Amino acid sequence: MIFLILICGRLIAQSIDPKVIYNKIQDLNRENRFEESIIKLENIINSDNSSPYDKYHAYLLKAQTYKRVFDYLSTSKNLDLAYQEGMKTDHKQEVETRIKIEKMFVEFDQQKYDNVRDIISDINPDGLKLVDGTTLAFYYNMLAAAEMQEGNYKKAEDILNQGIGLLEKNEPQHLPAVYIKLIELAEFTNDEKAALDAFRKGLYFSDEYKMGIYKVNLYKQLSHFYVGRKDYKNAYNLFIIGSNLIGSYDAPSRSGKLNSVEKELMMARKDLELRNDRNKLIFVSVLLIILFILICVLFQLFRVNRKSRKLVEQENDRIRAELEKLTDELAKNNYSEKDLSRYNLTERQLEIIELIKAGKSNKEIAAELFISENTVKYHLKIIYSLLGIDNRVRLK
Repeated sequence: MIFLILICGRLIAQSIDPKVIYNKIQDLNRENRFEESIIKLENIINSDNSSPYDKYHAYLLKAQTYKRVFDYLSTSKNLDLAYQEGMKTDHKQEVETRIKIEKMFVEFDQQKYDNVRDIISDINPDGLKLVDGTTLAFYYNMLAAAEMQEGNYKKAEDILNQGIGLLEKNEPQHLPAVYIKLIELAEFTNDEKAALDAFRKGLYFSDEYKMGIYKVNLYKQLSHFYVGRKDYKNAYNLFIIGSNLIGSYDAPSRSGKLNSVEKELMMARKDLELRNDRNKLIFVSVLLIILFILICVLFQLFRVNRKSRKLVEQENDRIRAELEKLTDELAKNNYSEKDLSRYNLTERQLEIIELIKAGKSNKEIAAELFISENTVKYHLKIIYSLLGIDNRVRLK
């Protein structure tokens, strides 16, 4: 199937309008049809009729597709490829600015805030005039986050409002990203009314444009807001809703599927290059082998995906039980001592603390405890809140 798609893709001449292909990929991604996005973009990249500027846009959209499923390694790889193609064009300043901004988003998502600040300081203000309004709005999100860390809350709010104005004119489907930041700002100012107002507006646009990933993050951010206020009942309820949404989104599985699609595309391209050097019998034999391998891969993916869903459900049940226990214990105790034994941390949370002290990353902890990386992050937020700290360095 993929092999045939590649053949057709190379036979059809490419005439690329960046805006048209951007809208098409965004529509596919909103519908969680990420595999189709990758195939379309690979056809552009491997077409003899595509210019370096076409390939730059295709790699950029591939990076954004992988970012949607939290595969930051593939995101960074495709950003580097986009930069290589973009620097072959007459749009070097636009390309350089855009790639820096996209890399800043990746660093921010991974909570590497020092790297974010370095990239912000390295961006040429003149280059910002060359990027589109949506990218500029996301850039404002990062600036606002930096201002929050410095305690400049009014300035952060003004910057976020600028971003809202840009997205209302360009792509309102991304407005929830700004409202998520407004909830974070409300956490700094302890303004529940502002947090709930931003949450409701973000949900409206998430549902209106079917942006499921934003909906997950809205619940996640509001849950964190209530953890900060020590309102663990609301935090727990929001966490459960967010967990259910994450389970249905199944980002790790989607990321694996996209990588499989890329590998299959690579294999198909190599076989396609050899077809003129083989006779019909050899060509048919190779095609049958590829189809057999594809069936085996798909079957294995089905088994892994089914097992992954079961593990997610089990982990959600365990987290639900732990949070219920935590809520009851927090209502009875007055956590004033700094001795870990007085905080009634769960066994899982103590395990995570020990692994953090051992220098393990979130990914390594998730692998060792057979839980998802998102679950590790959520446990850490609960631990930070209970111990009155704000980072893993102080936890060590």
